[in-house]
Amino acid sequence: MIVGLVVAVVLLAAGVFFLRSAPTEPGVPEVQTGARKAGEKPAAAARGDRKKPSRQVAPAAKDATPPAASPAEVPEEPQQEPEPEMTEEEKKEAEEEKRVDEFDAAVDKWMELTEKAVTMDDVDKFRDMFRLVPKARKEECIQRALNLIPDDNVMLLAGILLDKEQDKEILDLIYNDILNRDEEVKKPILQEIFKDKDHPNWADTAWILDATGELPKSKE
Repeated sequence: MIVGLVVAVVLLAAGVFFLRSAPTEPGVPEVQTGARKAGEKPAAAARGDRKKPSRQVAPAAKDATPPAASPAEVPEEPQQEPEPEMTEEEKKEAEEEKRVDEFDAAVDKWMELTEKAVTMDDVDKFRDMFRLVPKARKEECIQRALNLIPDDNVMLLAGILLDKEQDKEILDLIYNDILNRDEEVKKPILQEIFKDKDHPNWADTAWILDATGELPKSKE
């Protein structure tokens, strides 16, 4: 039995020796067992393989159009504050100033001599415009008219003088100005005033006409 066991061990050892010494068949890769020997380089390094160069992406072309400014960078336009609403007193003053300007414009129109003679329609319009002038501004307006309107257009002033709705102070200013005009200018106006005994300047007119011998004779 011992002899048989020894024989079996010998045969096994011989078989192992035979397998190790047998040449490896071509095309059959050698089977590596266990850990790689120390210092052995990886197969890739042994072959000298290189890493493929990474593809570089070309930078994007710059856009010719500048980027839009952010809302924070856009300058804000200054906001105009709404005009305060006019008070009733301010509206009244503006309306009064408008009436004064309109009358002054009419005076400017007639301060120059024109080929067109003054008509009764012109007289009425001139008088009505003066009626609209605020009471506090009437004196300054009529003084300007007396200084600028020539004798040829004096009937415009006569239209205001014959308006008994005007204050006595205004009528006196016009009346005294008429008296300082030429005789041929003032005479027909005085004759017209004398026809109305209710006119504030009737008494002065009657005295003047009587003194000059131009007082109309009363009808018997």
